[in-house]
Amino acid sequence: MFYLTKNKTGLTLLETTIALGILMIGILASITLMLSSFNYIQATEDEIVVVNLAREGLEIMRSVRNNNSNPPVGQTKIDIFSGSYDNQSYVIDSSVNATLSPGNYLFGVTNISQCSGGTNTACTLYLTPAGRYTHDPTGNERTSFSRLIIIAPSPDYSYEKIITSTVSWQTKNKISTFSLETRLTDWQTQ
Repeated sequence: MFYLTKNKTGLTLLETTIALGILMIGILASITLMLSSFNYIQATEDEIVVVNLAREGLEIMRSVRNNNSNPPVGQTKIDIFSGSYDNQSYVIDSSVNATLSPGNYLFGVTNISQCSGGTNTACTLYLTPAGRYTHDPTGNERTSFSRLIIIAPSPDYSYEKIITSTVSWQTKNKISTFSLETRLTDWQTQ
């Protein structure tokens, strides 16, 4: 024979509300953590691109210096140590604008902040369908990155130039900049 007891306990409305509240706090904390992780990942990805773009600018200038002794067919010699390129700003690319021609010179631009936004967007980088960055907007996707190369004379040696590659980018209405600097020597005369 079975006896039914009346002392069965269950969840009251108050207990259920408290349990749901604790569950919601846990879910919101997890969502906040995921969103923060996504933002951090995007910021890290941008920083990696920026560092590589700045390095590429220095490598292009190194290539310009090295090709001075034996320039590619159809290009004239570019001697960055002649003094005619001192304290000037350039937008150069590895393929399209790999020279220091007057078309790549930015008159009156002395730092990257003068390139960003407004009507002067000459420093803006575009992404090609092949995944390369270029200053050529034709058929390419505009990015939030800009790059400027400045050639300056060295205060120490006449056969040395200071090359500064500066990249700026915008994320969430904040403009950031990153610069790399190297010293190139005229190894042909030294």
